[in-house]
Amino acid sequence: MSARRLAGVAIAAVLLGACAPIPRPAVLDDLEHVRAGAVAAESKRYAPGAFARAEKLRGDALAALESEDRSGAQILGEQAIAAHAHAHALSRVARAEAAETEAKAQRSAGEASLAGIEAEQSRVAAEVDALDMRTKVARDAQPVVPSGKADADREKARLAAARSLALQARLLCGAARLLIAPAPPDGAQPASAGPAGAQPAAATPAGAQPAAATPAGAQPAAASPAGAQPATASLAGAQPGSAELAAQLEGATAAIKKLDAELAEASGSTRAIPAPIDQASRARAGCLAALTAARRAATPVTRAPGAGDALLAELSAAGTWSPVRDDRGIVVTLRGLFAGNALTKAGEARLHDLALVAAAHPSFPVAVVVHTDRELSAREEPAWAARADAVVRALGPARGAVAAGAPASPSIAPFLAGSASPVVDPGGSERARNARVEIIFVTPETL
Repeated sequence: MSARRLAGVAIAAVLLGACAPIPRPAVLDDLEHVRAGAVAAESKRYAPGAFARAEKLRGDALAALESEDRSGAQILGEQAIAAHAHAHALSRVARAEAAETEAKAQRSAGEASLAGIEAEQSRVAAEVDALDMRTKVARDAQPVVPSGKADADREKARLAAARSLALQARLLCGAARLLIAPAPPDGAQPASAGPAGAQPAAATPAGAQPAAATPAGAQPAAASPAGAQPATASLAGAQPGSAELAAQLEGATAAIKKLDAELAEASGSTRAIPAPIDQASRARAGCLAALTAARRAATPVTRAPGAGDALLAELSAAGTWSPVRDDRGIVVTLRGLFAGNALTKAGEARLHDLALVAAAHPSFPVAVVVHTDRELSAREEPAWAARADAVVRALGPARGAVAAGAPASPSIAPFLAGSASPVVDPGGSERARNARVEIIFVTPETL
């Protein structure tokens, strides 16, 4: 081949090489592999902002390549790969935070489920304990043996004991009634206090004045005869299971009515009639059972009861009340409250202090029981009932409890007990001690 021909071929090769396209930078191929992998998909889900920035840099690199800026495409491609790496790091942080949030939610749900299981376990355990106790009581219970006949002196003692048991039964049923249905419906007029039968004058709502309350010495609007039952509101619906509790309480109240008739017959008959001592014992037991059932229905199974213990400790710590506990609740006994039928200044002061205690413990209904030191005549009963109403008014919110910012007062009901429950010999020199006023904070829970 001639030298001229060889020179032409060389020149053609040079010209062809000068017209060839710019090769694609290898970093762009690496970038495509990165954005097509699972890491990019995760970044797009958990760090969409950082992923979008990496994609913008990729677009800028491709645009530089199309503009034949190979160096710019190389630099932008490397920046896009670095941006994808940054997006992946952010996505891992976001995924970890999401996993932590989900784990916390699962933990909270598990703790709530565990708490529910523990509460249910406590409830079932309490029910099992209660059933075991009832089974033990039923197994160990002794049958009631009739008292049988006795001589005249013993029958006289039995009659006095039956009257005392009848009074206790009424007070226990009255306490149960305060727990089951502490207030009559709006506009209902409960009967006023009766005589020695210890009937509640009015079950009033928290802090309200009793409907039948009268000034000291005034005649009540409707004094009940001995043994009469007060007009009360329907008990059903007062609290969960109250229909069953109301039926139990009404059954116990009916037993008291029957006992009243038997006591009246035994007291007024000219012939020897056995005292209804057995019926009185059963009536008291029935009222105590109704009170216990009302307390059990109101006692939470998820915590230990102890409200009565706390109130007893508080009153004992004061050093001025000498409180005691009985089946009804916490009892404070007061004497010398009245000068005639009016409260003394000292009596008002002591009742004011008790009103603050009652207002600070609104879950405790209060029963005001007035005892006399002698049998009352029909003419004397209204005046003593007015004394009971005066004590109720003194314990109500008209005193300083509300002014002191204390909670609303609990339900308060007066009872006139008469002389059926003496504490000393009614014929002795200290018989005046039998005239007293008991302020009973009815314990709302089981002991």
